[in-house]
Amino acid sequence: MIAGALRKAQHAIRDPGLRGALTGISVRIAAAFVGLGLQILLARFMALGDYGVYVILWTWVSVVGQVGVLGFYDSAARFIPRYGRRDKPAHLAGYLATGFRAVLLGSCLLAAAALAFLFLLPELVDPAFLLPIGVLALGFPVLSLETYLTGIARGFGWYALSTIPGFILRPVLIMLGVGIAELAGLTLDAVTVLSLVVLASVLVLVVQALLLRARLPKSPSPPTKAPGRRRFWLLASVLMMPAMTAEELFVWIDVLILGFLVPPDQASLYFAAQRSLSLAAFVQYGFMLVAARGFSLSLASADRAGLQARITRSTNATFWLTIPSVALTLVAGYPLLHLFGEAFVSAYPCLVLLGLAYVIRAATGQAAELLVVQGRYRLSLAIVSTSVAACLAAMLVLVPLYGIIGAAAAMVLVQLIRLVVVTWLVYHQTGYWVLARPFSFALERD
Repeated sequence: MIAGALRKAQHAIRDPGLRGALTGISVRIAAAFVGLGLQILLARFMALGDYGVYVILWTWVSVVGQVGVLGFYDSAARFIPRYGRRDKPAHLAGYLATGFRAVLLGSCLLAAAALAFLFLLPELVDPAFLLPIGVLALGFPVLSLETYLTGIARGFGWYALSTIPGFILRPVLIMLGVGIAELAGLTLDAVTVLSLVVLASVLVLVVQALLLRARLPKSPSPPTKAPGRRRFWLLASVLMMPAMTAEELFVWIDVLILGFLVPPDQASLYFAAQRSLSLAAFVQYGFMLVAARGFSLSLASADRAGLQARITRSTNATFWLTIPSVALTLVAGYPLLHLFGEAFVSAYPCLVLLGLAYVIRAATGQAAELLVVQGRYRLSLAIVSTSVAACLAAMLVLVPLYGIIGAAAAMVLVQLIRLVVVTWLVYHQTGYWVLARPFSFALERD
């Protein structure tokens, strides 16, 4: 038994996908502590209502950012590994150039539309959100370009470059900015903090762009400029956008709905519980980071058995690593929430329920990434739309009755529904099994 376990561990270490995932997870564990430190700092220095406004708006940016990047964050995981495997440098260079222009233009148009809305119809927006939304609108192109560059780094398999700038460097810069603002006697309201976020994102974008420019392969031939090819990349990416936007919406749906159902101070308590589970979230993100590239390589090689093996390994590893990460968070839950402030301790029941929801979600691993690289946009959208609709219905029933605890209970229920829907639909439509197999580690090499 011991010898068998050692052989499986050796196979796991040799697997590039798992090594990449462990790299991503290691960076994200460090990012979890940095990000948690930032949220504690903001919760301590900001008024509870202002912190709630910041939480709600930054969550909306995470969702709307998928629209601003026009699907190129996810299509990078589909096209970059494919062109690298098939030795098509001109296509690769053409795709990167097309993506940059599309993201820049699309995000600028969205930012202009948001500013025009605020200027023409300010009475439709809560006064507490008016100026903060304006600040984020001005910084939206920067945030979208940063997301696009992160997708490129992920497509090439440069996992440290796709995580460290946004998840470690930016929070550190924001914390430095908050410290300077506090020493200068500035009021740390939502407008000030979001301004610091945008400024930090500008610096992150510059650093990430310079590092990517230095690492990108030099193409021996000019980028492909065929209009038909560029239309194909744009169409393929934009077709991904609804499903990926809905997927991101589902990640944050509980916080977003709470923004309409409870006061900002209650939303901030729930958000603290959710952020306390960063370790579990980052385990899942670490495997998501590398899964799409690995799936794409198997598809490019027409290796169906290899792809199923990748899916099984990735799902099982995600599931088994999520359980201890959630358990550790629950053990440290009370002191962890107390760091945010005494009022946040009341969110511990939410922490328990959300931890259970994370474990349930981990059981289907990276099913969404599998559908992305296969180009199954309609199936992905159908799954996420069902999940979002179920979440909305459950929260509209449970939140008025039980408050933020009802929101956490709704997420447990919705994740159970999603598990059944994802497992059945993906297997029925693709023939691949995405549910965790607890007694089969499937660590053999492809």
